[in-house]
Order: sequence, then C-alpha cells, then structure tokens
Amino acid sequence: MIYLILGGVSAFFGLLSGVGATTLLRPLLDAVSPLAPASVAALCTMATLCAALVAAFFALNHALPLHPDELLAVGAALGGVLGDLASARFFAMITRESAMLLQNALLFTLIALPSLYFGPLSRTVAPMRLSRLLSFAVALLVGLLGSFLAFGAEPLTLTLYFLLFGADGDEGAFAALTVSLFAMVGKLLVLLIRQRLVLPDADVMLWLLPGAVIGALLALWPAVRRGRSSLSALLLRLSLFTSLLNIAAAALH
Repeated sequence: MIYLILGGVSAFFGLLSGVGATTLLRPLLDAVSPLAPASVAALCTMATLCAALVAAFFALNHALPLHPDELLAVGAALGGVLGDLASARFFAMITRESAMLLQNALLFTLIALPSLYFGPLSRTVAPMRLSRLLSFAVALLVGLLGSFLAFGAEPLTLTLYFLLFGADGDEGAFAALTVSLFAMVGKLLVLLIRQRLVLPDADVMLWLLPGAVIGALLALWPAVRRGRSSLSALLLRLSLFTSLLNIAAAALH
C-alpha cells in the first residue's frame, strides 16, 4: 500500500508542479524502501514511463511546437539505452550504500541546477538562442543522465531548453515530455533484454504503477490544473532535502 501512495503522490504533485512525475519518487524510494538500487531503478523507470504516457495522451489535444521532434526522440532513446548499460555496470561494481550515495549526490546536483537557474540566476543568465539542431545533443545528454538515475529529468530538460534555445514554457514542457518518454522507452528495452523479459519485484510494481497512473490522471485533469498553485520550488526543495538525507544515511553506513 505504501508504494501505491508514493507513486500516486509523487506523480500527482510532480506533474501538477511541472517538475516531473518521478523527480520526488526516486529519492523517496531510496529513503523508505529496502529494495536494491537496481530494483528501485526498474520501478522508477516503469513509473516514469506510465506517467509520461498519460501526459502524452493529454498533450495530443494541443498544437505541437515547431522544432525537430525526431532529433529529440532519437537522442533521448539512444541516451536511455546508454544510461541503462552504464547503470548496470555501475550497480555490479559497488555496494548498495555506495550506489545510493553516488546516485543521490548526482541526483542532488541535477535538481539543484534547475533550482539555481530558475531562482537566483533567472535574471542574470541570458538565453543563448542557439540552433534547434543541437536538440539532439541535449536529448542524448539528458536521456543518458535520466536513464542512469531512472527518473525523467524534466527539470534539467527545461533548464537547458530555456538556457540554450530561449524556449517558451510550452516548447520546454513538450521537449521535457518527449525526452522523458523516449529515454524511458530506450532504458526499458535494454532492461528487459538484460533481465530476459522478467522485471524485478513485480509485486511492488503492481502497487506502484497504478498509483503513478492515478496520480498523473488527477494532476492532468483540467479542473485540478485550473486551481493549481505554484509548487515547483517546493517540490524541488523537497527532492533536494530527501536526496541529502539519503546521502547522509549512505555515508554513515
């Protein structure tokens, strides 16, 4: 039952605030779950993919931004494949505590950068307005990092799109959704091949995934979105705090 609640709450507030369905879920699972890091990664991958599919369904009713979507999709999928291969090698070499320490430190950094850019640096760093052809490199990098950490990395995509391309909110949100969706598809394909089509902890997944889907549906329900408040800063700070607790717990072992 706890996994149903965690999946639902993380997806609901993550999508409602725009920071991503599993930006909060990943550090929360590390903090409260006894599962191995590889199992947590598989669960977060599936939760991210389910929430992204729900968000993509709702996005079909909106006009799509005019930029090379194929470059985003291919770059993110390739990054997802490479990220999963790297994470598999990473988990095989070190202990659970070391994996949690290093992954949460990287997660903390990736969440802190958007917090700084959209906070103290928002008025001091001007957008570069580069060519959209560089979106492939952005998608590859974000897809790799998101796949390695098993979360959608939506805040990082938004930051890079605003900083490098001067994108507006709609284009940035569409890019974040595209990268998250295709990176998780690439990661899941490699994961299924490595696991011989068997996903770990299926009993936990049966609770977590319905929670993620229900939370995503509620967050994207028009009546809820019209009444939402600004939650992005709060969710990012909560994710940072949880990552710090995980880092401290792993370091003390």
